[in-house]
Amino acid sequence: MADDRSDAAAYLGWFFLGAALGAAAALLMTPKTGREARDLLTEKSGELARRAQQFATEAQGRAGDWFDKSRELFEEQTQRLLTAFEAGKEAMRDTEKNAS
Repeated sequence: MADDRSDAAAYLGWFFLGAALGAAAALLMTPKTGREARDLLTEKSGELARRAQQFATEAQGRAGDWFDKSRELFEEQTQRLLTAFEAGKEAMRDTEKNAS
């Protein structure tokens, strides 16, 4: 399941990269003067960088939450396993005492 999320995130990243490159190419190919095109690119790249930073910050927060939840689940499962192991050892000791 984690691999599916990772694959989806990778595809989405490539999609946005392609969209940004396509937009930049379209702006460069428009019949405008060089100065107008550069000014337009500067505006758009600043906005795009701001949005990318915001998206990265949100993604980092979500990843941290997922990590914390998975760590808690791991700790719970480890505790359950240790409890079951100790119960099994105790049952084995009782069985050995009763057999003697």
